[in-house]
Amino acid sequence: MIKNFKHTFAILTVVILTHITSATLACTCIGKDKQTTENELSIVDLAVNGKIIAVDNFNYYDTTAYSVTGLKFDPKQSGYLIRKYKVFTLVVNTKFKATTITSDTIQIVTGYGSGDCGYEFEIGKDYIIYGEAWKEKTVSIRQRKRKNKLRIIETTIANKFYTDICRLTQNVNTKELDNLKRLTE
Repeated sequence: MIKNFKHTFAILTVVILTHITSATLACTCIGKDKQTTENELSIVDLAVNGKIIAVDNFNYYDTTAYSVTGLKFDPKQSGYLIRKYKVFTLVVNTKFKATTITSDTIQIVTGYGSGDCGYEFEIGKDYIIYGEAWKEKTVSIRQRKRKNKLRIIETTIANKFYTDICRLTQNVNTKELDNLKRLTE
């Protein structure tokens, strides 16, 4: 009887763990169905229309945890600190809202798709892109009365923005373009 219980328990454990891990790979955008162009414009740094002309891989090394603890960063041993993204090059046709654009060609950072909510752009296609300014973190250390004071500083990178499927980023369509023109004129 105990052997049967152990076997049943092992199978049940595998089934439960499989369901738990598969649920964590899914991307959910709560409230996306209620988003409006007006609300999206109020929270994003970027709203543009343009054409994707290139794609590249981008590894972002988040070393702030190491800097705060004083440990030496080694990318070979610290793979979990590497965030993998895709960077798309976009030629901007129309700027509806842009906080830090200094060029007609910008970079759009997004995940690979599936569980990381990345938007799957296609080279040569036109899109309406809503995004947030890309910020990179560094740690500032100041000595004050025998204590180190650590502060994380976020630096906005010009012409680089982040978007995902939870934004209103989409293929070009006249309805959304008309909404953007009406709200930004």
